[in-house]
Amino acid sequence: MWSIAFLKLPFVASKGREEEEDQECTLIENETTATLMRVLPLWAKVTLLVSILLNISFFAAAFLRHSSTKRDPSQLLYSPAQDAVQYEIKKFHRGFGQDKTIYQGDPSPELDAEWKSLYDSMGIIRLTRSQAASLPNKTYPYIGDDGYYIGELAVFHQLHCLNAMRISLAQNHYRTVFDPSDFDPVEGSYGRDHISHCLDALREAIMCASDISVITWKWNNKAQRALGHGDIVHSCRNFEKIHDWSSDHRAAVEFEAGVYVEDELSDPSD
Repeated sequence: MWSIAFLKLPFVASKGREEEEDQECTLIENETTATLMRVLPLWAKVTLLVSILLNISFFAAAFLRHSSTKRDPSQLLYSPAQDAVQYEIKKFHRGFGQDKTIYQGDPSPELDAEWKSLYDSMGIIRLTRSQAASLPNKTYPYIGDDGYYIGELAVFHQLHCLNAMRISLAQNHYRTVFDPSDFDPVEGSYGRDHISHCLDALREAIMCASDISVITWKWNNKAQRALGHGDIVHSCRNFEKIHDWSSDHRAAVEFEAGVYVEDELSDPSD
């Protein structure tokens, strides 16, 4: 059988004509730019440099603005709900006369249901281990739901406190609805100590938020003087978005209150 022995030569890639033309064009462009920079007067060079820097600054700012659209600049600490934050412009109600909300009025089952819907099923959420580890404060793990940790968004505790204060203002009615022990001054959910806690918790929350929207004054013919009007527009976080996020992350099982489980993410201190 015939066989042909081929001489093995080192492989050398030949440049294509298009690649050679591209290199020639690049050399010509570089030489042209260098020549142009040499012949330009100083003021033109400065103008060109400033223009380049301004363009770089513009595109950098646009990039940073785009990349930070999902970040809330007012939220310095980590929250698992931070991506749910969206802002909107919202006009507040006066709360008097015809301009009242569904959360005002005399006690009734319908009014109670409206208040409960704001926070009741949203309060306790479950956090993954990575979310719990990212919190600025430690929290407890669930009993019976391994790998998850207990949490609550502060807004729902604040709404719970506000509702407790509303109920405490109408004790004559709610003492006939709830267990009388709920109004015990020390231990009751609507007693003196709990309402004092709620009042100060809301003070802290209001001062923390420090709404800087400007209340305006209008002339009131009946009072014959200018009065402050709270029915103005505010820059608000969209509550429905946060409510929906909390609903999607609410606890699947009840946690066992008072049971401590040793865990590096748990804080045993009182």
